[in-house]
Amino acid sequence: MSSTYVWDDPRPSRASKPIPKSSHGHFVVQMVIHDSDEDPGQISLCGSLGEYRTRLIALAEPDTVDVIEQVGPVPWTDDKGKIHGHYIDQVVVKTGDRRLGLTDKPYRRVTPAFQAEIAQVDAAGRNMGAIDGLYLVTEYARDPVALYNADLFRGCRDADPEVDTLAAEVVAGLDGEATLQRLVGEINRGPRGFRALVRLIRSGRLRMVSAEKIAHTTLVTRGEGAP
Repeated sequence: MSSTYVWDDPRPSRASKPIPKSSHGHFVVQMVIHDSDEDPGQISLCGSLGEYRTRLIALAEPDTVDVIEQVGPVPWTDDKGKIHGHYIDQVVVKTGDRRLGLTDKPYRRVTPAFQAEIAQVDAAGRNMGAIDGLYLVTEYARDPVALYNADLFRGCRDADPEVDTLAAEVVAGLDGEATLQRLVGEINRGPRGFRALVRLIRSGRLRMVSAEKIAHTTLVTRGEGAP
């Protein structure tokens, strides 16, 4: 018996401004989002490590529908009267079609001039209908726990039908609280069971008792989405 693997290219980036594929001494990344067995996904580009970390967190939030990179140009005027175009690093589309613009900048580079620019871009972006609000994100705005879990969600996102079914059955019989380690033992598929439980946390079918980095010692209970 033989099988043929068919590769479908993900949809191209929607960035309105080119992002270099590589840059000396600077972080750039190409990632694929919304991919599954049925969907080849969407290319999503990040021009900095800060953008990448913010995007991971945004994608992990349960009310996020989509994240679009480098949206613009949005006009703003400098103190000499010259008009420029600003590209919003990412626009996070939430349920209800709310659009939150996020601009990433290291704290040390947030100057009064940049804050004035962002204020103009916020107003102009709202008037254009591109965003419902613009928010400045520095390294101090990213919750390290949320970032850790978002990275784990992304790493565990690929479905594993056999083990996902077993994990759902174990969770359906859960009464009260249990550690992930205990549930992994009941699933009896080793690390595959842990990854399946991470997916259930991501979907809301399992709920963490405390906000913490997901680990085998994490206490969970059935979530609102559990059968």
